Amino acid sequence: MTRLATIAAVALVGTANAFTLPQNNMIASRSALFMADDKAPVERGVSMDQDGKSNVWAIEPKMEIENKSTEEKTGSALIAVGGLAIFGAIAAAALTNLPDPNQF
Repeated sequence: MTRLATIAAVALVGTANAFTLPQNNMIASRSALFMADDKAPVERGVSMDQDGKSNVWAIEPKMEIENKSTEEKTGSALIAVGGLAIFGAIAAAALTNLPDPNQF
């Protein structure tokens, strides 16, 4: 029981830093949060006519171009499949060597 308590205490101390505020010595200036001009931000895809009517049009997204060759894609796929096979082998070995719950 003391071994379990020791492991729990070490885990608790190790994660205590996760809940503290970061200690940054740099002070952020608040002037960067505000716009320098009093003009309203310009929206993409919206404009105004001479009459004051608004025009709205669609903006097409940028096209994504694949830079990887088929050899690179095949290599990545083989590495992923190999990693999955290794993980499956380790999981199978661990699960087959579990103690019998009826012994306790």
